[in-house]
Amino acid sequence: MGDARDRILEAAAELFARNGYAGTTTRAIAERAGVNEVTLFRRFGSKRGLLEALAERAAKRQAERAARRVVPTGAARERLLAFAKLEVESALADGGLALRLAFEAASEPDVAAVLQSSMPNNLRALAEYVADRQRAGELRDDVGPETLAEALFALTSSFVMHRMVVRGPDAARAVDEQEVERLFEVFWTGAAARDRR
Repeated sequence: MGDARDRILEAAAELFARNGYAGTTTRAIAERAGVNEVTLFRRFGSKRGLLEALAERAAKRQAERAARRVVPTGAARERLLAFAKLEVESALADGGLALRLAFEAASEPDVAAVLQSSMPNNLRALAEYVADRQRAGELRDDVGPETLAEALFALTSSFVMHRMVVRGPDAARAVDEQEVERLFEVFWTGAAARDRR
């Protein structure tokens, strides 16, 4: 049945995605994982510690997905498209956990703190890449790099959220790469330097 730590993380991810952070008790997580609640506290210290471990696991899985995906070098269009595909794939793989937590961050300080410690790194890295491509003349330079980076994140996140809400989690997982490519074209049309559109 797997390592207790992994079972606890899986149970927490499932229950947080379904019931939210506030609506999930450590007792429910322990029961779902088939462990004693004391084991959960021994391994993670607290419910927030468990959430932090989930954030670390998500970052590791994102890095593993990125390593498996061939990211082209060179042109910004291809690299940003690869990034968009990776973002959609990751959001769908977590079954809506990140989206649920993002909504809950406004009312749950623990959730806000964990998300704020992990998400800015991704945004900062993307904004730095965008700024570099703006200097190279590939992306429009009349919009700040942070705004363009946020626009790409917002587009992929809202795409996944809409699919999960309207079609349900199972249908959302069936999104194919051509759909993401069409979505990306919407971003690229607004982000590319005029002579690159």
